[in-house]
Amino acid sequence: MRTNNKNGFTLIELVIIMVILGILAAVAVPRLGSTIDSSQEAAEEAVIGSFRSAVELFAMDRLAQDGNKYYPSDPFDALDDKTENTLKNMDNNGYNYWGYSMNQITHYRNDGGSTYWIYNSSTGEINSGPVYVNHDWCASYCYDLANYGSFENIPSGWWTNGEPVEECDCSQ
Repeated sequence: MRTNNKNGFTLIELVIIMVILGILAAVAVPRLGSTIDSSQEAAEEAVIGSFRSAVELFAMDRLAQDGNKYYPSDPFDALDDKTENTLKNMDNNGYNYWGYSMNQITHYRNDGGSTYWIYNSSTGEINSGPVYVNHDWCASYCYDLANYGSFENIPSGWWTNGEPVEECDCSQ
């Protein structure tokens, strides 16, 4: 008597498995991307929460020492040296580090964009932000636009026609 011994899958079975795996991948990949974005935002909020606590502790220390409550002009001054150095050191690509300039705490992301929060050294408040920009120069452009009122008032030569400033969302 002859036995029908099958070893392996038929072509139809393999095609069906490939289609199922393709559908699963199409559903999983976008969710993974949003998970990465949300984890990066959560990490940024943790750092900003540390800044808020450190700035308030700095002010309370000044109140205890001097009798006057005041906040540091640079929020990094409220951090210990190790934390400050860790945040300010950039990765090999020149991104993923934190900086402070002109009342703006900025996180430079690995994707080439940046996120920033506004720091008020008079009150110690850090805005609820973040404001995300797709280009590093958008933050500078929005800052200039806020200071000069319109694109025409920004000094000549600061922003060339090569940078599509209309892409920058300065409404926040």
